[in-house]
Amino acid sequence: MADLPSQPIYVDHNATTPPLPEVVRAMSEALTVAYGNPSSGHRQGEPARRLLRNARETLQRCLETPEEHFVFTGSGTEANNLALHSLARHSDCIITSAIEHSSILRSAERLQAQGKKVAHIGVSADGVVDLDALRQTLMTNPRAAISVQWINNETGVLQPIGEIAALARTHGALVHIDAAQAIGKTNASLKALDPDFISLTAHKFNGPTGVGALYARRPELIHPLCVGGNQQDGRHAGTENIAGIAGMQCALERRYAHLSEAITHMGTLRDTFESIMIEKCPWVHVNGSQERRVCNTSNLRFQDIDGQALIGRLDALGIYCSQSSACTAGRPEPSYVLCAMGLSEAQAYASVRFSFGITSTQQEIELAAKTVANEAERLKRIFA
Repeated sequence: MADLPSQPIYVDHNATTPPLPEVVRAMSEALTVAYGNPSSGHRQGEPARRLLRNARETLQRCLETPEEHFVFTGSGTEANNLALHSLARHSDCIITSAIEHSSILRSAERLQAQGKKVAHIGVSADGVVDLDALRQTLMTNPRAAISVQWINNETGVLQPIGEIAALARTHGALVHIDAAQAIGKTNASLKALDPDFISLTAHKFNGPTGVGALYARRPELIHPLCVGGNQQDGRHAGTENIAGIAGMQCALERRYAHLSEAITHMGTLRDTFESIMIEKCPWVHVNGSQERRVCNTSNLRFQDIDGQALIGRLDALGIYCSQSSACTAGRPEPSYVLCAMGLSEAQAYASVRFSFGITSTQQEIELAAKTVANEAERLKRIFA
């Protein structure tokens, strides 16, 4: 029998990541030094204004965007809503996939209820967007806009984002990339993609919760969701979260200063976890493409057992994981992402997501894998 964890083991980094100590320090300093309102005309507003300028420069440098056209938001969900809201003003049809984050799908539903045409593209059994279907939809909708998630938050599957962006350019379509799960986990350059919008959120790369950003290649395309103030050139009213933005800037700088090492580390942890799981439980299957997958995500199907029961047992032992996105967790329905990939409801219910981060260690991941395998075997005997 495997040793039980003496300390909690966190393997839910796709939901959120622990802020780094230096991030916390940067936020504390901002609250102390840059507490002034950046919209104020007096000198106490200058440290906050300078912090905003520096944060935009950092975003541009790390993400290799042509300009520093970033609007700071309260979350990745808010950035996605702002992107969809803006795309709807400049297109006749919104094209997205069946496996997008709920903030995209619910926004698309709302736009559809308001009369906007929305098309949903299917995916393969590996969780990859059907490019032929996308191409056909673009051909039949000449004034369209595409919104696609670069990396799926549940399976970790990487979409062919370069081909999608190229298709968009060929057909004159606007394109939004939801990069929430991609920033800090891939070294692919955004410069070559040159999308119209990119959304991100700080708490996926060891920054704070409650702050995100939307990049706009042409800021004039942004149609504000929040009005009532001239902040951020009138594109997002409301006083900026200076401390949160300072934390995001710090986290981004730290991640991109050691990006290759971070990717290698997380990939090693994922591969270690899966190799132990498959060795001890050969009946366990990996959901999604194993070739087109981000470095830190493992979505496993524990055939014939209840995934929620497994999560409950692991939680009691101090191992924290999840079944789906934190934005949809707690709902009784099976994962719509896995169902869209062709899994049955029973198979979706039997699946659990494990996601690793830069603060995870080899020792704790090995212990987590052995504990998960033991609990899965125990449940399999119960459910048999």
